Amino acid sequence: MKRWRWPRLGLRREVLLLVPLAMLALVLLSAFSLIAYRNGIESLRQERQGEARRLAWQLAQRLADSPTLSMASLRSAAPQARRVAVIDSDGRLVAGLGRFEGQDALAPLGGRPTEPAAVGPGAAVPDAVAGFAPLRRGGRDLTLRVDLAADDLARQLGGLRILTWVALPLNLAVVALVFLFLRYLLRPFDTLLEQARRVESPEPEGDDEIAFLVGTFERAVSALAGRQTPVEAEIETLQRTLAPSLESGLLLLDRESGVLALNAMGRELLEVEEPAVGSPVEAALARHPELLEILRSAAASGQGAARQETDVRTAGGRRTLGLTVHALRRDDGAVRGFLVLFVDLTEVRRQAAEERLAEGLAQLGELAAGVAHELRNGLATLRGYLTLVERRPEDGTLADYLDEMRRESDHLVRVVEDFLTFASPESARVEPVELNALARRAAADPALGEGAVQVEAGDLGSARIRGDAALLERALKNLLHNAVRAEREGRDPVAVVCRVERQEEKLAIVVEDRGGGLPPEVRERLFQPFVTGRPDGVGLGLSLAHRIVGLHGGTLRLEDRENGGTRAVISFPADAIAG
Repeated sequence: MKRWRWPRLGLRREVLLLVPLAMLALVLLSAFSLIAYRNGIESLRQERQGEARRLAWQLAQRLADSPTLSMASLRSAAPQARRVAVIDSDGRLVAGLGRFEGQDALAPLGGRPTEPAAVGPGAAVPDAVAGFAPLRRGGRDLTLRVDLAADDLARQLGGLRILTWVALPLNLAVVALVFLFLRYLLRPFDTLLEQARRVESPEPEGDDEIAFLVGTFERAVSALAGRQTPVEAEIETLQRTLAPSLESGLLLLDRESGVLALNAMGRELLEVEEPAVGSPVEAALARHPELLEILRSAAASGQGAARQETDVRTAGGRRTLGLTVHALRRDDGAVRGFLVLFVDLTEVRRQAAEERLAEGLAQLGELAAGVAHELRNGLATLRGYLTLVERRPEDGTLADYLDEMRRESDHLVRVVEDFLTFASPESARVEPVELNALARRAAADPALGEGAVQVEAGDLGSARIRGDAALLERALKNLLHNAVRAEREGRDPVAVVCRVERQEEKLAIVVEDRGGGLPPEVRERLFQPFVTGRPDGVGLGLSLAHRIVGLHGGTLRLEDRENGGTRAVISFPADAIAG
């Protein structure tokens, strides 16, 4: 059984037919919704008026038999009413509850009613629904009016009037605009369809115009895809696209290493003339055999070359080039040519060499200053022993002093030797070092002064680490010298405390003083060379101590004591502890 299909009229005819119908349906739907909303509001108003009418009639019957007519009786009779009034035949108030703004209370109804009635909300009664009922009392014909609040209903009626005046004209305007501008909206489609008919035979009557356009487009794309663009043309397009935006040399070669393009920056760097398209790269770059060798090797491998450097000769001297050779491939992986990018690295290399030289000179200066610092400390120690010898030449401890002086001389020789190779770990001579003995030797330095350092003996009398005793003693002496000087600058100088303690799994040497604390200007740069807080300081003591401790895998930190002064802590990791 053949399935029935909706007849196609073509996109243009369908738009001309369906869009107006759709807009008309939209207008009808909008009008229907507006009417339904209006009927709903009107039904609500009639319901509210019926309520006011019934209340007025019930209240009129009740007041007809009431002996008194006062505001209290009106309030008790209709507590839910906003306003209540008893009106004579001339429209004057006989009794009332609420304000009527001085108007004729019967004006909304237009006269005395003969039966119950209701009006509002509206222009006469903007905020309420007014119910009226005839009242016979004391031989007089009166009218009872009861107003019920209707603020929400009044707002809805006001909104309905505005919506009616806005929605209907707007719908009509939209329909008019659609009819007037529909042809303009279809004009691009008509133009495209006309162009398609020029290159194709006209479509059969009733055929889908969209299908006709899509088919025409697909045939055009297929025809373009079937054309083979020469490799050289594609690479030339690449050169035109990239060359103006590059700040480096660009050389394009075909698969046979023929030159396709060399941009202006490349010609300037190589100091060559613009080569003819297709000329061999050997002829174009005959002046630069080193560069040619790299290009030949990259072309032979078919893989290109990454981050190569070579020197070329130019009129201004030798120039260092950094280059990369990229192989350009087809979708099937075959090489279609090569893209060579190169930049001048001469200035970069010169600056790098100058920076290395400056860094080496700075390190040399630091090393020389460090040697001088250590020599100064050693000479101060020797001078101290010489002073002791001069004061007590006949003392039996003269041999001990000479031994210490010989030991300090050997230490100075070691200073010179160690600082020449201090940057490498081989400068440390590792052996078991007892930390308490190390602390006592460093505290006995005559340059510190007698009794300047108090070594506290703890329960770690034989604690040892693997390290270089001479280097560690040098680092600890630097810390003790700083601590003793800071203590002497304080108000009540006492002995600097030095002790060995265990901190969790680490061993530590702690040096504490009660001096002025760390200077704020050097707190953030404590371990940098030549940073000192004293006018006569060199600024290498802490730096050298930090490097020596780091050479042993430990850490050095300086912190403020709670009661003033500074605490220096040298910590050694668990793997540095000797068994």
